[in-house]
Amino acid sequence: MRLVATASVLLLVGAPIFGCAELSPTADTPPVVSVACANDILGDVAVLDWELIVSHEPIESGKPFDATLSGFAVFGESFLDDSQPLFSGGVEEVDLVEFNATVHVREGAAGDDVILEPEPIPYTCNIGRNACDPANDVPDEPPRLPGNRANTDCEPVNFQNPCGRYIRLPTSTDCEPGGICEGRGKTGPNSQCEDNGFCITGDLRIRLKEATGQYTAASEGKVLFGWADESTGATIQEGGPNDGTWVIPLPVYEEPTGPVGARVTVGGVPTAFDCTMGVECSDPVLGVDCANTDLSSPTPNEALIAFPIQAKAF
Repeated sequence: MRLVATASVLLLVGAPIFGCAELSPTADTPPVVSVACANDILGDVAVLDWELIVSHEPIESGKPFDATLSGFAVFGESFLDDSQPLFSGGVEEVDLVEFNATVHVREGAAGDDVILEPEPIPYTCNIGRNACDPANDVPDEPPRLPGNRANTDCEPVNFQNPCGRYIRLPTSTDCEPGGICEGRGKTGPNSQCEDNGFCITGDLRIRLKEATGQYTAASEGKVLFGWADESTGATIQEGGPNDGTWVIPLPVYEEPTGPVGARVTVGGVPTAFDCTMGVECSDPVLGVDCANTDLSSPTPNEALIAFPIQAKAF
């Protein structure tokens, strides 16, 4: 028997459930556990609704169990919209250089954190889009950053033609009256259509490859799954009008990617994201009382994916 859960949903797969698991009336509720991301381009914090999917073996008091972990890193349409004015001609694709999404159990079980990687994305050359191998990157003098290195599989062999994993954003060039972009309010003066000749039409969803976590359940209570927050470098503001909010250091592209984060290039421009599990501090249910509503705050237990621990049979 395995159980599949969302942040507020438990779905049965296989045999009946014993215990106090709560079943959802629908199977379509997204398993959202949000992350708060700082980036070195926008310079502020964005809360992104990532999805974490957990299926597990029976969780019995004090016993080991395995959990299969997967999900989606979701970069919402509004976040993609905010990025467009920062790059001349807009952004239609990104080169994914590094990516981490680390799953953490906050309480209810002991076990190592598990890093989820993106589903395989083919490596291709920036020019021509023929297949390439990043192992054939050319050492440059001075050394160039990952994502900006020449590669012998890519002609011409120069740093403007790197070997990368290119991801297209959801866009449309239908800027005509009554078209897709007008329907999204992205035509007219100073719009995406006027500035770039296209518009963003939805969220970017990066599927995360399945991985297995191995845990030992506590004696009682619930097992709480979420994204990493204790090892990300984020700290909590103490005192002042934003007491209890996250302080997330501004990431540096040249530094290693944190437990939750990414390094990408946009038109050859290096961009860094580092994140921690968090919610909008102004959320009336999950947040804290904050003066600066653009900040984030730690995710409370009730927003995590929870599984009850079955009591020992006597």
